[in-house]
Amino acid sequence: MQNRKAAYDPHYLFLFLSLSFVVCASVGAEDLDYWQIVLTYDSEELTLMEASEMGPMRKKVRTPGLLGAPGVIECRAEWIDESGDLLATTEAQIPVGRRVAETSSDHSTEFMPQAGVIVIRIPGPAHGTTPRSIRLVPTQAKKFGGIVREDHKAFRELGSQDLLIENLKRVGQTSKVEGPISATKVRDTGDDGNRFVLVFVGDGYTAGNLSSGDYDTDISNLLNSFETNNSWSVFFDGTNFYRVDVESNEEGADEERGPGEPSPPPVDTYFNTSFWTQGLERLLDSDTVGEMRAIMAADDLVGVGVWDQIVMVVNSDKYGGSGGDVVVTSVNPGAATAIMIHELGHSFVGLADEYTSPYPGYPPGDPEPNVDFDTFLPMIKWHVWIGRDTDLPTPDIPANDGVVGAFEGARYLENGIYRPMRDCLMRTVSNPNFCKICNEAHILEYMRSVELTDNVVPPAGSAHKIEPPGMNFGVVPLPIEGFEYEWSLGGQVLEEAVKPELQVTQGDVTPDAQELKLVVSYPSPHVRQEVIEKTFVWYVQDSGADTFTPT
Repeated sequence: MQNRKAAYDPHYLFLFLSLSFVVCASVGAEDLDYWQIVLTYDSEELTLMEASEMGPMRKKVRTPGLLGAPGVIECRAEWIDESGDLLATTEAQIPVGRRVAETSSDHSTEFMPQAGVIVIRIPGPAHGTTPRSIRLVPTQAKKFGGIVREDHKAFRELGSQDLLIENLKRVGQTSKVEGPISATKVRDTGDDGNRFVLVFVGDGYTAGNLSSGDYDTDISNLLNSFETNNSWSVFFDGTNFYRVDVESNEEGADEERGPGEPSPPPVDTYFNTSFWTQGLERLLDSDTVGEMRAIMAADDLVGVGVWDQIVMVVNSDKYGGSGGDVVVTSVNPGAATAIMIHELGHSFVGLADEYTSPYPGYPPGDPEPNVDFDTFLPMIKWHVWIGRDTDLPTPDIPANDGVVGAFEGARYLENGIYRPMRDCLMRTVSNPNFCKICNEAHILEYMRSVELTDNVVPPAGSAHKIEPPGMNFGVVPLPIEGFEYEWSLGGQVLEEAVKPELQVTQGDVTPDAQELKLVVSYPSPHVRQEVIEKTFVWYVQDSGADTFTPT
């Protein structure tokens, strides 16, 4: 992708560079050896629970929840063997903190649990080597702010200890999760290795709820919301969904009560979810044990590193939820889908909240794609969407509904920072859709996350002598509508060739080798800021030539 906006606050230049992933020059995950690291923490210490080798995949390796994390700790990961020798040094980003589901009057805030689980996916030593420990040495903390408090020694003292690997898992190994648990791929659009993969897990569903179809119905309703949302519907046909069935002994979640009401008896559920987490009624979350169980279930039943996001669905009509590497939502009528889609706007795309409700101590800045300090047209991130006659700043009046401009107020501030449109799902939970800029950000992030094609035949870069009756070249694109194909041979565009495959005959080529090129592009009306395309090249010549000589 080619980014058309170069003017950014230098303080956030590093974030801009990390987000400007170039599709046409992408490097697949198969070019590096990746590992999934599972950490638990409390106020005193950080513990490495598991280090697992990841198998090769074509899609980009993602640390779950990293883009939308309230805090990110940049680290140097030092991999150490049994003898204490350094095996490898790589980079790591540790997401910290979680988000709270908003209400119409009380908007989302962020918090740091006293204890929790963190999943990171990072390059590591080559497969077959045996690391004994990892040392995570902080190099920079961005968006750190007040998320990690002084009493969190586990993070404040990061780098002072070697984290021993007590459970080293090789590719293909599993440690089966205890309990009656199974998984169903409820939507299969192709190989998980080149798809965004979302896993639903259910809490507070008894054996009766599972057999009656209650859980299946709740998941189907959530799944349908992806197909109807303006952003997710674009790449819905390129996204895979799993449903993990887990029996809880009792229905619901802990602390299903209103303000001032006495606490009811604890509810025995598999993932230990509870309302009133940290004293906030709508903060529905799991504990460390429950989150570890969810991660292990996704690892064992879907694959280590294969899943990109877990959504924990709680069998309760009470409003509540939270966001992070594991998104948690109740099945509150009318709100469950909004909570889930909004939180994925953070964790999948890295969007900012567009509320103006104050959040004292929140780190200042405008690194997210849907907020900007600038009102000078050429400097605004989404300037290509703004009409020449649009007032900047743009008045927040009904006449400007549907207008892209610079509306003042976002990211917990009423003044000095601007959002693209009057309303959006990132501003109002009752809005079912994202604004044009957040919609574009979803599409771009999805296209950065996967390869545009599932297969290339023959392999790109290969050379071939063409014999009768000819040879077929082409790609298998993602199963998403809107791709276009441009073929050229020897520098001349083949105007009639507009499909993903092409037969080259002996009459098409010369004794000298020529370049056969295919440009796969996605010219979406929903994307203006970047060009989505990838180029494939082969070399062809007449089979009668004595030597292969490129022109």
